[in-house]
Amino acid sequence: MIFGMSLKKSIAFVALLVGLVPIFWYFSLLHTYALNIPKWDDHGLRAFIERVESAETLGQVFQAFWRQHNEHRIVYDRIISFLNYTLTGKLNFVHLMWVGNASLLLLLVVWGKALQPYRSLAYLLPLPFLLFNLSQWENMYWGMAALQNFSVVAWVACGLYALSYHRTLGWAIGWGILAGITSTNGLLLWPIGAVLLFLRSSRRKAWLWTGLGILFWILYFLYYNKTEQPTQPVTNKVLTFIRSVLLFSGSVAEPLWPRKSTLVVLATGALLVLAALGMTTQLSWKAWRSKLTSLDTFLLGMLAFVGGTTVMVAIGRMGFDEATFMTSRYKIYTILLAMLVYTWLLMQVSTTVRKAIGITASVLGVAILLGCYSYFYDDTLRLRNQLLSMQFNWTYPRVPVKEPLINDPAPAWYDAYADDMIKGEFARWKPYPISLQPSAAYTLLTSEGVPTGKDFLDSYYLLRSLKKSYLVPFGFTTTTQPFASPTHEQYIQPVSQTAVSHAEYEPGLYLVFVIRQTATGSPRFYQTGRSIHIQPRPQTPALPQNW
Repeated sequence: MIFGMSLKKSIAFVALLVGLVPIFWYFSLLHTYALNIPKWDDHGLRAFIERVESAETLGQVFQAFWRQHNEHRIVYDRIISFLNYTLTGKLNFVHLMWVGNASLLLLLVVWGKALQPYRSLAYLLPLPFLLFNLSQWENMYWGMAALQNFSVVAWVACGLYALSYHRTLGWAIGWGILAGITSTNGLLLWPIGAVLLFLRSSRRKAWLWTGLGILFWILYFLYYNKTEQPTQPVTNKVLTFIRSVLLFSGSVAEPLWPRKSTLVVLATGALLVLAALGMTTQLSWKAWRSKLTSLDTFLLGMLAFVGGTTVMVAIGRMGFDEATFMTSRYKIYTILLAMLVYTWLLMQVSTTVRKAIGITASVLGVAILLGCYSYFYDDTLRLRNQLLSMQFNWTYPRVPVKEPLINDPAPAWYDAYADDMIKGEFARWKPYPISLQPSAAYTLLTSEGVPTGKDFLDSYYLLRSLKKSYLVPFGFTTTTQPFASPTHEQYIQPVSQTAVSHAEYEPGLYLVFVIRQTATGSPRFYQTGRSIHIQPRPQTPALPQNW
């Protein structure tokens, strides 16, 4: 026992300390690799700031906050962005990442609050290992996505907790509005909450909640426009839907067996979906008999939210590549499903079996944490290199800035060497052998023969013409060994293949050079003796954007 605490409280205290390990590790990785560089939809937040600053009426300001972004109304993202810009004078995407990732802490706290009246908090131990790992890398290092995709889950959990454990609707209504203005699937809280209130025989509250929900839905979809999606035709929609649901639901297990990741994901998805159906049946039976506890109500609501989101994605993204359903952006929902099944099982079994489940889940959580670090660490590095390259490509050669920048550029290794990269005399640069395979759409650059593939992590191609220069990060692949340490020499394969898509660069003749960062921070420049000729091409019509 610890400091006179009972054995039960001592175990819970130790579990709390152990559970802090993945949380601290997660946020240390966020601190280390996050960059203040806008990624894709982040540019929509920059456009939002411009609209607010140029607005001449309150109506234009409201429209800037309320306007659609793809299929969502990301009012919450815009509020946080506006506050960040107003308080600091600049829009900082790393700040947005921290705010978004912090909502995972709120989710964990709410889950603990829901579980505490029924089971020891020691049983919460596996959950931090599931929530705080690198499987979340895309949302983790993407300002707008962290604010939207993590926060909406936290708001829904808070709303369902308020509906399940509180007697009044005030807090639940606030959480419902916040969830809806964060992401479209947050709207699910309103119909789910109505059903839960009717099941708990709170008729007056249920009708009030339903009326407010209908009003909110009407306002949300007023002047709403359906967005086009770049999908492909699907021959068998039923089988495609089922497979998409399984991939979406089971991707929590993706890093456990890299060589057969899709098979593992499908099997895990089948198990979790079957467990979810069992949960639904058992909890529905309890609801029919009016025996739902507050925790039962919370779990049933969260399960409906995850199930509803799964169906929305499986239908809305039908025709996309299968990898879409296992993408990091959606990992939070497969993690939630695993958390739900685990918590539900704790309520169904005897004390002895419950302890065995808790220990097994904790061991599995640690395995998933370590597997994710091995499996997704390279994605973190690729994203970082890609963002640094994108910033170079739109920054150099520098042009005069007429107005203050909305966001400052992130400090980068190339800042002090840009002139050498763009205009430097390359005759003195050492040779670097590569092979080149051109095609109409892209050119494949291959580099091999290096002692260790880890050199590729800090290497870039420099495409240089008389008018424009581009950085292209080296492509690299990792070992398929499960739980391989990223520090191991063989973690990165000693062959690099990089596809240079012609559509991303201006037409012209580009000389190809290689730049490698060194341990001292100063880059080394190499000439390859190769060139890429990008021909003029007709512009492909882009999908219309609403942000």
